[in-house]
Amino acid sequence: MRHCILGGTFTYVHEGHRRLLAECAKCQKITIGLTSDSYVRRRKLYPSLPYHKRLAGLKKELGLMGMAGRAEIVKIDDEIGGADSIAEADCIIVSQETEAAAKKINRMRRQKGLPLLKIISVPLAYGEDLRKISCAAIYEGKTDLSGRLAKPLEIQLATENPTKVQGAALALRKIFGEKFRLQYHAENSGVPAHPFNQETAEGAANRAHAAWKRARGKCDYSIGMESGLFSSLVKGKHVDVTVACVYDGEEETYGTGMGFVVPEKIVRMIKAEGSDLSEALRKATGVEKIGWKQGALGWFSDGAMHRREQIEAAVACAFVPRIARAKNKLG
Repeated sequence: MRHCILGGTFTYVHEGHRRLLAECAKCQKITIGLTSDSYVRRRKLYPSLPYHKRLAGLKKELGLMGMAGRAEIVKIDDEIGGADSIAEADCIIVSQETEAAAKKINRMRRQKGLPLLKIISVPLAYGEDLRKISCAAIYEGKTDLSGRLAKPLEIQLATENPTKVQGAALALRKIFGEKFRLQYHAENSGVPAHPFNQETAEGAANRAHAAWKRARGKCDYSIGMESGLFSSLVKGKHVDVTVACVYDGEEETYGTGMGFVVPEKIVRMIKAEGSDLSEALRKATGVEKIGWKQGALGWFSDGAMHRREQIEAAVACAFVPRIARAKNKLG
């Protein structure tokens, strides 16, 4: 392509910006719209740097990338930034999040009888926290320009059960190493004591949202877990499965741990009494608070397995969609 257009605020030139600029480098001429201070005040949710500092930072990066001689930087006051009127431009570089603005620009160009721009969408860059690299996170001191964690993640766990806490911590260490701080409180599931089928995921989500609310959004992730009996996995049987929900204030992701068939005698007891698996086993075995120890899995397997492993697998799997996206394994 000959002439590309790119727009942005560029409070800090981070890895996501570098990917956009690298795509621009394939063009002979580059026009970059840099948002004005008034635009930033109107639209941004975090304090930004004044225009002249953002301009200096962008020019420095263009110089380091060998693009200074081909790039023209113009001040813009809206998301269109004049891109609907640059007749000689033939493509526009956007992130996956801003494709809608590029399509709007093309609609405006069509109305003016100008050639449509080829929209080149660049995948988002993700950091060690499995979230998109953002100027807000950099400003808050959470990550650096490359997305590396600058301080531990704050994670809220919606349980005080020591077995669940241990299992969740094992999963988090596999994903984040030691770069996290774990807080935990008991939260209400909003579902029956031992849920069945879809109620299980609902309970996990309710706990995750309650934990997020308790933290007043001052955490990176909240995690809720719920164990339930599923009747649709094995005909005529009930399978105990733990579901974990990971919440970041916007998105929920889910995972499950290993499942095992529960004797129907125990299932009938749970249904008749409205109790949960731990209580049913207490009556059947005399073991108090089994869910806080090896769990039903540990008891039925005679110690070959432990509930902690169920929790670890569920929490780890709940992060799988985030890991796959961050590592660009979704295509």
